[in-house]
Amino acid sequence: MDSIPLTKAHQFWPLTEYLTGFGVPVGRYIERFHLSKKMLDAPELFIDEARFWRLAGDLAEREGFLDWGFRAGQQLDLSVLGEFGTTLLRQPSLKVALETFITTAHAESLHAHFELMRQGEFCWFILRGYRDAPAGRRVMEFYNVQLMSKLVQGASGNRWRPPAMHLESGSLPEGLAASEICTGNIRFSSTMTAIAIPEALLAAPMSGYCAFALPDGDNRPSTLARTDFATSLRLLLTGYLDEGLTIGDSADLVGMSERTLQRRLAKDGTTFNEIIDQIRFDVAKQCLRDDSMSIIDISGELGYTDPANFTRAFRRWAGVAPRQHRQLHCQPL
Repeated sequence: MDSIPLTKAHQFWPLTEYLTGFGVPVGRYIERFHLSKKMLDAPELFIDEARFWRLAGDLAEREGFLDWGFRAGQQLDLSVLGEFGTTLLRQPSLKVALETFITTAHAESLHAHFELMRQGEFCWFILRGYRDAPAGRRVMEFYNVQLMSKLVQGASGNRWRPPAMHLESGSLPEGLAASEICTGNIRFSSTMTAIAIPEALLAAPMSGYCAFALPDGDNRPSTLARTDFATSLRLLLTGYLDEGLTIGDSADLVGMSERTLQRRLAKDGTTFNEIIDQIRFDVAKQCLRDDSMSIIDISGELGYTDPANFTRAFRRWAGVAPRQHRQLHCQPL
């Protein structure tokens, strides 16, 4: 499959908040699933989708939070999902927002496929692809049902619930009442996950739409650009830089072979080594602004076992040694 199996850290952020709220040690999950501790403080980082799904499943099974998927999705706010979320809210109608979501969401998930189907008085917002998904798919089904409902609520208000629903799961998680998720009939053990949207609602404007938009078309049907693969990979690997990832390790993180990874990077006009150099240079410049970090500390942060190798590499990137760069560009205010 050609899509990039990366999950934005905004999906990890509510998870950590939820763990903390229930008294579950976040550090235990960070270690168990080999996640970067930097993700707790850096919301722009990515995690790989499969690992996020396993973590969600483990949270439900080991900790007993069977309704976590629904609860985490319930506190989701589209406006905090960056350009993706704000673009959806700016669309002129719910119909255009749904179509925009469907054409862009495939880049966010390896397993999920969204579509619309008209039937009678309803338009069904459908999610397929969960039967072959990894562990945690039941938890993630309820998370995504809430995500789908949140999109509709962008036009109808926060109290809206689907009048009908299909679920691949055989039942609701313990502790979750049917009235919390749907106002009408729920069909369990279905071949798809779907929520019913009244046809009349499709023409409703989204909450962020402005009829007096500038001529350049802030509210036109979305031209939201998919993040290129090299950029996504940089965001992912930044969280694991101190582990000295090889190209093989990195290929495992994104669920593809080394050869496929090299081919995808070549398509974006770069190589794995160039990606690593770019990340290390950017992180090194940030670290050099912190006077409390020594050159040895910084070299370790970048995954170097020998500080001399870091110094040589930095001189190649910047034309000066790290200490000189700090003196020239990182003077205290």
